[in-house]
Amino acid sequence: MFPLVRELVCGDDESYELLEPGWKNRSSLPQVTNCAQHTDFSTIPTIFLVIFCPVLIYSLLHTHNSQLRCFSPVSLRILIGCFLILDLLVTVFYDIYLYFSGSDVFALAHFYGDAVQFGGMCLALMLTIACKNRGIITSGVLTLYWLLVVICGIPELRYYLTGHIYMDYPVDSVRSTLYTIAFACSIAELILCCFADLPTKMYKTKNHCPEDSSSFLNQLTFQWFTGLAYLGSKKSLETDDLWDLSDHDRAENIIPEFMSNLTPGLEAYQKRVKRNPSEAVPKNYPSVFAPLFKTYKFTLLAGAAFKFIFDMLQFLAPQLLKQLISFIENKDQPVWIGVCIVCLMFITSFLQSMLLHQYYHVMYRLGMHIKSVLTSAVYTKALNLSNEARKNKTTGAIVNLMSVDIQKVQDITPIIMLFWSAPLQIILSIYFLANLLGIAVAAGFLALVMVIPINGFIASQMRKCHTEQMKYKDERIKMMSEILNGMKVLKLYSWEKSMEKMVLEIREKELRVLKKLSYLNAGIVFSWICAPFLVSVISFAVFVYIDPEKNVLTPEITFVALSLFDILRFPLALIAMVYGEAVQCSVSNTRLKEFFAADEIDPHTAIRSGKSDENAVNVENGSFSWGSDEGNTLSNISLQIKRGQLVAIVGRVGSGKSSLLHALLGEMSKISGSVKINGTVAYVPQQAWIQNMSLKSNILFNKPFDFAEYESVVENCALKEDLANLPAGDSTEIGEKGINLSGGQKQRVSLARAVYQNPDIVLFDDPLSAVDSHVGKHIFKNVISSETGCMGTKTRILVTHGLTYLKSCDNVIVLKDGVISEMGTYQQLINNNGAFAEFLEEFLMEEAKHRGRAVSIGDENGEVDELLRDLGQASPGILQRLESHLSQESEREKTPRDFKMEFSRENSRKSALHSPTSKHEETEALLESLTDKDPVQEKTQLIEKETLETGHVKFEVYMTYFRAISIPITMLFFFAYVGSSMLGVASNFYLANLSDNAKFDSESGNMSGSHIKSQLAIYASLGIGQSVVVCVASIILTLGMVRASRHLHAGLLGNIMKSPMAFFDVTPIGRILNRLGKDIEAVDRTLPDVIRHMVMTIFNVISTLVVIVWATPWAGAAFAILAVIYFFVLRFYISTSRQLKRLDSASRSPIYSHFQESIQGASSIRAYGVVDKFIEQSQKRVDEHLMAHYPSMVANRWLAVRLEMVGNLIVLSAAGAAVYFRDSTGLSAGLVGLSVSYALNITQTLNWAVRMTSEMETNIVSVERIKEYTVTPTEKMDHSRVAPSSWPERGEISIKNFSVRYRPGLELVLHGVTAHVEPSEKVGIVGRTGAGKSSLTLALFRIIEADGGCIEIDGTNIADLQLEQLRSRLTIVPQDPVLFSGDMRMNLDPFNAYTDFQVWEALRNAHLEPFVKSLQDGLQHHISEGGENLSVGQRQLICLARALLRKTKVLVLDEAAAAVDVETDSLIQKTIREQFKECTVLTIAHRLNTVLDSDRLLVLDKGTVAEFDSPKNLLANSNSIFYSMAKDANIV
Repeated sequence: MFPLVRELVCGDDESYELLEPGWKNRSSLPQVTNCAQHTDFSTIPTIFLVIFCPVLIYSLLHTHNSQLRCFSPVSLRILIGCFLILDLLVTVFYDIYLYFSGSDVFALAHFYGDAVQFGGMCLALMLTIACKNRGIITSGVLTLYWLLVVICGIPELRYYLTGHIYMDYPVDSVRSTLYTIAFACSIAELILCCFADLPTKMYKTKNHCPEDSSSFLNQLTFQWFTGLAYLGSKKSLETDDLWDLSDHDRAENIIPEFMSNLTPGLEAYQKRVKRNPSEAVPKNYPSVFAPLFKTYKFTLLAGAAFKFIFDMLQFLAPQLLKQLISFIENKDQPVWIGVCIVCLMFITSFLQSMLLHQYYHVMYRLGMHIKSVLTSAVYTKALNLSNEARKNKTTGAIVNLMSVDIQKVQDITPIIMLFWSAPLQIILSIYFLANLLGIAVAAGFLALVMVIPINGFIASQMRKCHTEQMKYKDERIKMMSEILNGMKVLKLYSWEKSMEKMVLEIREKELRVLKKLSYLNAGIVFSWICAPFLVSVISFAVFVYIDPEKNVLTPEITFVALSLFDILRFPLALIAMVYGEAVQCSVSNTRLKEFFAADEIDPHTAIRSGKSDENAVNVENGSFSWGSDEGNTLSNISLQIKRGQLVAIVGRVGSGKSSLLHALLGEMSKISGSVKINGTVAYVPQQAWIQNMSLKSNILFNKPFDFAEYESVVENCALKEDLANLPAGDSTEIGEKGINLSGGQKQRVSLARAVYQNPDIVLFDDPLSAVDSHVGKHIFKNVISSETGCMGTKTRILVTHGLTYLKSCDNVIVLKDGVISEMGTYQQLINNNGAFAEFLEEFLMEEAKHRGRAVSIGDENGEVDELLRDLGQASPGILQRLESHLSQESEREKTPRDFKMEFSRENSRKSALHSPTSKHEETEALLESLTDKDPVQEKTQLIEKETLETGHVKFEVYMTYFRAISIPITMLFFFAYVGSSMLGVASNFYLANLSDNAKFDSESGNMSGSHIKSQLAIYASLGIGQSVVVCVASIILTLGMVRASRHLHAGLLGNIMKSPMAFFDVTPIGRILNRLGKDIEAVDRTLPDVIRHMVMTIFNVISTLVVIVWATPWAGAAFAILAVIYFFVLRFYISTSRQLKRLDSASRSPIYSHFQESIQGASSIRAYGVVDKFIEQSQKRVDEHLMAHYPSMVANRWLAVRLEMVGNLIVLSAAGAAVYFRDSTGLSAGLVGLSVSYALNITQTLNWAVRMTSEMETNIVSVERIKEYTVTPTEKMDHSRVAPSSWPERGEISIKNFSVRYRPGLELVLHGVTAHVEPSEKVGIVGRTGAGKSSLTLALFRIIEADGGCIEIDGTNIADLQLEQLRSRLTIVPQDPVLFSGDMRMNLDPFNAYTDFQVWEALRNAHLEPFVKSLQDGLQHHISEGGENLSVGQRQLICLARALLRKTKVLVLDEAAAAVDVETDSLIQKTIREQFKECTVLTIAHRLNTVLDSDRLLVLDKGTVAEFDSPKNLLANSNSIFYSMAKDANIV
């Protein structure tokens, strides 16, 4: 275009050329012609501005900034711009004056140039004013425009200055003066553009991100990051040192657009599936990538533009190398040509560096946004999964989606452009090679094509392996999640080894796949090294073979071809890597699509809400199921509940009481009928859901704090005394799942949350079951009761087993086998004498038994008398049956050694304030043991802050990893790479020598075809040798890596399984899962690749420097200076990057912890209607993670720009030294070609070397984090004494002067406890809060170790026994029924120690046989995660069956029948009496009725034995502690 413009404007004479005539023969730098100065150089800046101004206009339209301040650089730029336009206007008028005056000085070129510049300046001024008004603080388009104006103006300025100084030609003084002023103004504009402006309303916070207020130049070089890099070199960075996230990176600002693109696809898919279920196949799943592309299309286009320009510039270097070799060979060329070639090489490299890192910055930032939006989308989806979908999506699998699959999508973002860029580079390389080598390149290309199917096959195998590995990883993480959730139960049952074995079996399968993957990877590495080399050798061989006389491998051909082959090598290597990443990403994409395609709870079809109806709840002919593959759980449900009514739901275990509440909440699949809920809802689940935050925050649940209302709620829910006992009152942090609260406290906090929300409708799922009877009455009276309760005016639906509350209810619904068998008022149901009357009769028989025994200690219970009277009036026959039953009971009691341990249903699941809590003393000591720093923090904080190592990664951490690989394998791998580098350098020196000799032989006429072929054969054998050695090194590393992965995982898992319970109380599960997931993934996959690349690149750098110094020794002096800069930059970077990576890893854990917590409480979150608030909380955690991740990402760019500048200076040094010393004798064209082609690669190699060293440091942090959890204190396992196989034979327990503390340095929780329990004796353990009864139980199982004294069972000190042996010989029925996913049999007998007959016998005695036989798979029935597909009562019975199966001589009962109905409770007590008749039974009393018929009671007070006598004797003594406790509980 420009030659045409020159010809049109300047005419046909020689002056329209670019440079002055005879420029090639000039010894000094030639001038640019007058014509070119005013056409080409005037037009370039204006054309640039016209092409790129739409980019700036787009920013102007989308900015939300306020106007720029008047006193900022922009105002001065506008003034200078106005002055420039005035200057140019005068110049244009001067041209017009010359034209009309007919002056000889006038030239059309001048007028054209001035007019074009004037147009460009006017446009620049308008854009600058627009930037000021719209608040654009810096503009790259305007900065580059002024840079081009200055650069393009230099030839004209030189022309005028030369004319004035040397007076070689006449100069128009008016024009030269005007131009000099304009040039000075342009420089001023450029300098001012290097400073950022500030909007008028911009307030910088303490941690404001400097990027938002930095100039274009700062952003281009990432100079704004230097402050943090410097700070990181001076101290270990902490979270407070990090900058706030920019507004355009915050989740709240980027998620809405993505969700608006994702949601239509999801909704369309769900509609299709509902119309036709057969459409639910993978190919129809809604796309994840399409919405991402729609959201970020402009970002992707910007990235593509950067990459395209970078790729084009890559091919300038070989052409410049060709010119440089030609210059070295042709000694007659003037030196300025060589200098220009060197400068162009430097400028090209510099531009490449700037473009490449802007590309990476844009793409990594896009990856960060993708992570943010996908994490939010997965979280939102997980909260809305239907129950059926939830069954197939375990918490572990969903956490894997977040930790692994989204990460894979993020990882592929920076390299996604290589899908088109790599083929483009290959095509262009082959095109230029064809120009150089002719048809010979076709042979090399053919070899290349033959390699592609092999790589394709390897990649397809890798895809299969990845899918398989992810499946095993999901399984392992899911298993670990369950193990960690049920760790206490595992320890009490001594099941750790069984569970550890199961996890290790899964891990072995995973490692087998990893090993296969690694071998495939070694194949890819071999092809990466070997393929480009073979292509070059074959091409050279065919080139020489075609015409040995003419086709000479001169340095010009050889090294230009080699530099093109090097360009070709990179995309070829990356195609394999990109394909591998794409395979992983494809697997992850499939998993994400499948997850997003899962069915959701649809509130619009399940429940219609409104406030118009007088009924609060209206269900018509409703049938509900937990899944499409299961039968109806509830059938033909019809009920109307009026506003303000209190309705009770009663029924036996498994009758569908909780299911009915879930149906009302829309949690179940509605098969038919309609459900209408009118008003806001609160839900109190049967198993309280408590968050890891302060107790106060748990109650407020995102609602604003109202002091009066809060105090009222705390009082009504009987929490006052609890708050007084907690270390920091309501500010005390509650651990995961409420670990530091008792069951009763958790339930009351859950209840307080519902009350504080002040809803229209409250659903209570048996909340009174976990509290003491008098606390239950208090709560009923102050909260639930219609007459006196604070919720009295609300609609209340109460599932209960406490039948004494039914008289106060407006309506009672009786459920039987999922159907409403009866419904009406209490009196109506009594009179009906139906299912309800039977239910009541069972309850009264239990009560009557207790009354029969308790009459001697003066128990009066008016409520029971009233029930008896009501039932007697309706059905006199019932009273006769009760009397008969009682007389049988009194006969039974005459048997002296019979086990009299029946539980009354009224008090069957109580644990509250006055009756001591199970975990309080544990909690108190635990809270004390956390920290000695700040007394306030000590009280409020339970969960320990994640440990962050600081400073250098210790050498011991590296040694840990290398020892895991094995030192001999590590050394072998290292020496293999030393060998491969030596072979690589030798082959290239040989080639340089070969090309110099070939040129010399060609010129002297001594060419020999056979000689050159034999030389090429030697070169080929050296290169193939290098490839083979690298492949061998990869296989060596593979074997070592699998060994290390096995060793580190086994060590981590083994230590976690042996850790004491105190460790799990203060360590969130998410944090442990992060070690087992993300960190093990790094050891499995990332570290081996990083080590291989690091070693390879370090040797490449050494090889390059050796070659350059060998060729041009004087370049070594420049290297010494550059090395200082290099290590100075490195010192800043390594320490900062390392600590940022640690902060990045640590900030990831809260995302997973919150996610797990949310999944477990999803039904509560949905019921309260706070899904959006929880999504916001999740987004906040993601933002906090990105606050650490973004600087970590920018640190790499900051380093790369500086290192590549060092690399570019190395290119300048090597090429400059070659030009300067071209006349020296030892410097041949071949050596220069070798030296500069190596130097051209060093930019990326240097950058890669530091990146890999840094990646090694940052990824070895995973080994550091794993190592941290392999050296945590473990339980004492080293006792060698083995008790006889029959131990304990009698069950005699002797506690001798026993003391225990939770940790050295803390107060004793038991002081000198001494007690003796006879064989087969039934002892109840009671005491007020903090008395130490839970500590005694924990000490019996050695969950906490003795500080003094001992406990002996059958004369054997338990401290001398192996832990596994001790715990396996004792039996406990724990308070929380914990089940694991797997089959029913595994949950009963994980070691397969019992026959099927024994298992069925245990199920029969636990009254579970009919239920298990009714299941399709019987003992192989799959139990879902946490046993969620069974009711709480059924889970409790399975725990009882475990105890029956073990049937040891010592049994500990801890709230053994908490969640079962009256009839089942009665049967359980009968079973315990019969099956454990000959056993010693210790009962932890959570309510006193439980232990009134024990042989003796052990009363603890403040960690000492206060009383130890029979209940009768203790109650006879009105001064006893037990008597006062009994009085508090209304027993006396």
